[in-house]
Amino acid sequence: MSHNVNPKNDYAFHRIFGSEHHTQILVDLLNAVLQPPAGEQVESVTLLNPLAEPLKLDDKLSILDIRACDQTGRQLHVEMQMANHPALKERFLAYWARLYSSQLRSGQPYEDLMPVVSICFLDWREFPQNDEVHLRFELRERDMNLRLSDRLAMHVLQLPNFTKGVDELSDPLDRWLCFLNNAERWSPDNLPEAMRTAEVEEAMSILRTISQDEIEWHRYLDREKARLDALNWEKTLEAREARAQEAEAKAAEAEAAAKAAKAEGLIGQIRLCEEFLGLAPLPEEQLRSMPVEQLERTV
Repeated sequence: MSHNVNPKNDYAFHRIFGSEHHTQILVDLLNAVLQPPAGEQVESVTLLNPLAEPLKLDDKLSILDIRACDQTGRQLHVEMQMANHPALKERFLAYWARLYSSQLRSGQPYEDLMPVVSICFLDWREFPQNDEVHLRFELRERDMNLRLSDRLAMHVLQLPNFTKGVDELSDPLDRWLCFLNNAERWSPDNLPEAMRTAEVEEAMSILRTISQDEIEWHRYLDREKARLDALNWEKTLEAREARAQEAEAKAAEAEAAAKAAKAEGLIGQIRLCEEFLGLAPLPEEQLRSMPVEQLERTV
């Protein structure tokens, strides 16, 4: 029996792009994202963390990222994130730093360090202030746009911002973004003509394998369930925090109202004393600017 499989599920994503048996798919994706000039394309990759089988039970919430190096030795890090991570930028930078520094061995010169390229596909808008799909980050001087080093490059792809239909695709990156957003509704048999490349068809066959193989399907469901459980727990915590903040605000409001009522009563007492003793009344503005404690001393 076939099931719908979402390629954005991190297990499915890793099965497609992180398999030793399907490295050409990853090569095609990398060239689509990096858009290198002629003669500098990724030709081959070696996976540094091929998907272990079977997954351990306690690995359900671990990050299934893809780490590889190309024919030049350049380090590549690719991941798919469906759930909004509260510290994504910091974690993304930490992953890059770990990959970069782990290349260096004792006594090895810094010149041997190879570039590290990180690519993160997001199923939410991490930068809602713009509608860009593909954001590229480098180390550059702010005013002169002078690049410090080519050793760091980060690509963030915001999938919700990609809204092109299959008839509007203009390049290989469009095709892969369209695949990630829509492949769950397709099958190898009804794949739109604009999507029919060898790499995409191979990716669709992997999705079919996941949907039809019982073990693969349950691994996929385990990851999906873990993601949804984490998402629901996050929403529960957010709801609790919102209720606590609301209760705190109401308590502060009640306290302020009680103080205001007490101040009004004290001001009334002061006016009675002034009238009874024949004293010159204090200016209203002065009284109302006094804290409750000072009003009590005045009475």
